[in-house]
Amino acid sequence: MRLAMLSLLSLLALEVVLAADPPVPALPQPGNLIIDHTRGEVILSAKVQYPRGKPCIDEYGERVQAFVGCAQAAGGEAKMAEYFVFLVDVPTERVYEALLRLGCKPRVHYSIQEGRKRSGLKPTTTPDDYLQGDPVQLSILWREGEKWIEKPYQDFVTERVLVEGQPTEKPWTPHFVFHGSGVIHKSGTGCIACPCDCAGGIIADNRYPVYDPKPLVKFDLSKAPKEGTQVYVRIRPLISR
Repeated sequence: MRLAMLSLLSLLALEVVLAADPPVPALPQPGNLIIDHTRGEVILSAKVQYPRGKPCIDEYGERVQAFVGCAQAAGGEAKMAEYFVFLVDVPTERVYEALLRLGCKPRVHYSIQEGRKRSGLKPTTTPDDYLQGDPVQLSILWREGEKWIEKPYQDFVTERVLVEGQPTEKPWTPHFVFHGSGVIHKSGTGCIACPCDCAGGIIADNRYPVYDPKPLVKFDLSKAPKEGTQVYVRIRPLISR
């Protein structure tokens, strides 16, 4: 079982290494973003920061703050900007609007206060207790020397679960959906893609109801580019018709 788990981790951790030319027709300049209707994606410009000492950075814990988020939100500095590893240089509202223009749709969204009233798995839990919208995939793209590297967002993170009472590491397997709550309800957090079903951002892992239970996760900074590296966040929605 352990060997099978290690083999799965190795496969999932594979990174895509590309030639010197970027693998997209155009990359955004700092302070801008690109909506690519042909490829069905939004590309954001970001810088890497190392938020050491914050929850789930190089150690397991529970976290509502995203690992990728914006420096600006709700007309000012984002409340959670210092928590992000990938710090995007456009406001959260522009990211939300870009996904809408691409055709991505939010469905169930809540303010942070309303979301807390719906938290936890209970016999009375209903589909409306989960944030909902079109599924999305995220990846991080950056250049090292003459090579371009692209990794899925989830490959920087591992998850810990209990198996027969024993803590066991596994790949992080989020189910990300675009719910838009953070912009619709003006939370100002700046979060883009939260590691739990959190109403503060615009994309969330909705495997569980709003806020609880939270997955036990760890972001491994050794897998990230060096602090200060220019990176690009690619968001690809699966748009419902």
